[in-house]
Amino acid sequence: MEELIIHIRKKVEELLHTKVDDIEKLENVPNNSVYKILVKNRPYIFKIYKQRNWPEDGKLIFINRKLIENHIGCAKMIAFDRNDSFFQTGFLLEECLPGLTADQIVFDSESGKEFYKKLALLVSKIHRIHIENYGYIGSGNASYNSFIESMSDKYDEIAKALINKKLFDKNSLLEIKKPVIDKLRLSDNLPSVLNHGDLSTKNVIVDNHGELTLIDWDDAMSYNWIADISRMTYWMKFQYNDYEYAMYRNTFMEHYSTDSSNFDFNVFENTLHVWIGLDYLNYLSNKPQYEETLAYFKETVDKLNL
Repeated sequence: MEELIIHIRKKVEELLHTKVDDIEKLENVPNNSVYKILVKNRPYIFKIYKQRNWPEDGKLIFINRKLIENHIGCAKMIAFDRNDSFFQTGFLLEECLPGLTADQIVFDSESGKEFYKKLALLVSKIHRIHIENYGYIGSGNASYNSFIESMSDKYDEIAKALINKKLFDKNSLLEIKKPVIDKLRLSDNLPSVLNHGDLSTKNVIVDNHGELTLIDWDDAMSYNWIADISRMTYWMKFQYNDYEYAMYRNTFMEHYSTDSSNFDFNVFENTLHVWIGLDYLNYLSNKPQYEETLAYFKETVDKLNL
């Protein structure tokens, strides 16, 4: 640990051309190692990635530029590098925004609705950023010509992982895939836009004035707008009771704006929850949340043919 801190200090001082005053490791951060750096009373975030191939090279730099171009608040990126001999999986250095993540704030009904109203307005602006094609973004151009092609290939990738872990058998996943892809094919004409990929309270900074900023764009993809919001409402299912879920979901949708019909969201939400559920089951294998996630997954599958 001491050697790592020495290397972090050296790298940050090299990039910022000044002395580092303090380095603090942030706990309870999944997947990656994250440190808060203090330089002349200004905070920065230094993230060391667990995987060398995620997020894709060029993606975070591209997204940071697009957000700034579209006058959307974001943490200023200082560096993203996978060529450093010590940080071989890559590191990110960016400004640390003032405020608290929304998961640290206790909302009542009114303040919670106000939060989701503001989040809807922010996400509406983000979804106006067009990305060429669908899927992984890389340096700006995604690789799939159609939404359905990208979703189908990703389904197969997730299914293979679940089969290898002996969590599902091949035939059951094939039976589920057909109605999922058939239904999602009806949304294939929706444009490809910037998706945050992990819309949740842990990734929203709320400043002293109540303004919101989205952070942590590691999971960003190019999909249609419904895919992004469906991932958010999927997460909300496990955070709120039925009354709160309906209230906050409806508040968000009342204030979200798109060139297409908001009614489309109701048509595709459950189908996307099936697809997202498989992704979560793969991620949560051998973790305590697996059984709860599996129970909701079965609910969404039962609704597929309704």
